[in-house]
Amino acid sequence: MSKTNKEEIYNLIQNHPEGLDDDDISKITGIEPRQQVQQLCTQLASVKRIRRESVDKAGKRRKIHNFPFADDDLQTDAARGTSATQNWRRRLSALVAATGREEGDLLEEALQLLGMKVLTESHNHRHSKPAGRGRKS
Repeated sequence: MSKTNKEEIYNLIQNHPEGLDDDDISKITGIEPRQQVQQLCTQLASVKRIRRESVDKAGKRRKIHNFPFADDDLQTDAARGTSATQNWRRRLSALVAATGREEGDLLEEALQLLGMKVLTESHNHRHSKPAGRGRKS
């Protein structure tokens, strides 16, 4: 039985504790386009099978690297009670990887959009008429 691309990527990452970026994984496995590797790695990270982390490389821009998800990572998360924080950090890392934009820029835009949404909903709620209170006949 042949492995899926996701299984192949997962097994490869388990054998590279130093971490591999999506380009490395694409070259080693032959999985193309590279964006497919990024999507599969993001899926693996979302279920905590691997960990994605932004890493500085000498003379290059920061790149997202994929690392095996160690048992002590799970224990550390549980001890800190940071599953909600980890979820938004994982989503943010996926957005950085998908868009190539900086974390700060994405956070700023997200907060601005959230603020506009909350204020609009609050305004609409305050100015809406209660249901069933129309004019008397």
